Amino acid sequence: MKKKGFLIGFIIFCLLLSAGYGVGVYFVNYALSPVSNSDQRVIDEDEQINILEGAQKQIALNKQTEGKKAEDFEKTTKPMIVAANDSIALKGKYLMQKENHHMWTILIHGYKSNHSNMMSYGAAYYEKGYHVVLPDNRAHGKSEGELIGMGWLDKDDIACWVDWIVKKDPQAKIILHGVSMGGATVMMCAGDQLEHVVGYVEDCGYTSVWDIFASELEKRFHLPTFPILDISNLVARLKAGYDFKEASSIEQLKKNDKPILFIHGGKDDFVPTEMVYEVYKATNAPKDLYLVEEAGHAEAKDYNPQAYWDKVFQFIDQKIEINN
Repeated sequence: MKKKGFLIGFIIFCLLLSAGYGVGVYFVNYALSPVSNSDQRVIDEDEQINILEGAQKQIALNKQTEGKKAEDFEKTTKPMIVAANDSIALKGKYLMQKENHHMWTILIHGYKSNHSNMMSYGAAYYEKGYHVVLPDNRAHGKSEGELIGMGWLDKDDIACWVDWIVKKDPQAKIILHGVSMGGATVMMCAGDQLEHVVGYVEDCGYTSVWDIFASELEKRFHLPTFPILDISNLVARLKAGYDFKEASSIEQLKKNDKPILFIHGGKDDFVPTEMVYEVYKATNAPKDLYLVEEAGHAEAKDYNPQAYWDKVFQFIDQKIEINN
């Protein structure tokens, strides 16, 4: 009788374990597969943060203008390719100035986006005299890769782009500027203290992969972090090769000693605005915070492009002195 009870218990345990693993696989594929529909975000009305109608119109109008700048700038860029540490091909675009100086920027796009979404940023930096590099993150755009790195794998890929620049210009001074997942990538890179990278601009990045997935799990699915995210994290460690908690902007920023500008929208309902205060607090290096109260997620630039770029380049001039 005891053997029968043990057998039944063991079978139930195996079924539960199998079901839990299946749930973990589902959520990892949903979040990290480049072909899933996870970018088609739907949340309840009470989770949404409304933007004033006047601000919405202003953002929409500026997006049109910025979009035209992006199209014009992309026509001038050239294709490029580097090999990641795991040998996958990373592709992107670049444009160098005719003048032989040493100011560079790497512009890092967001989740399920590509280098084209950073072209208007590239136009602004190029106008200021920078050589511009615009990568497609792994599993995005034309770059290879089966699973999304969420900034953690991407930080090692950015090191490969940095190496590409330094081979061309051993005196390069590089600014990393990223938006959303690109902002998280910037912060995660900061902890690695890459040579020739002299400063950072992060726009609406998250505190950690665990935190953003926990937030979205609740908003999208109304599900608790435990045990779903815990199981998904175990699956991700096996399939994607990284841990959601280890992939932490906060912990990386504690190791950073280079200047960093934090940017966030005050009405961001994707990466909660409170996250920017957490990453700012974690930073002991020279820093500043630019909060655009009426902007939603990744809309700080489009709310007021002139004010945005005035802030960015003022910070670079005062805290980084890249021209020296």
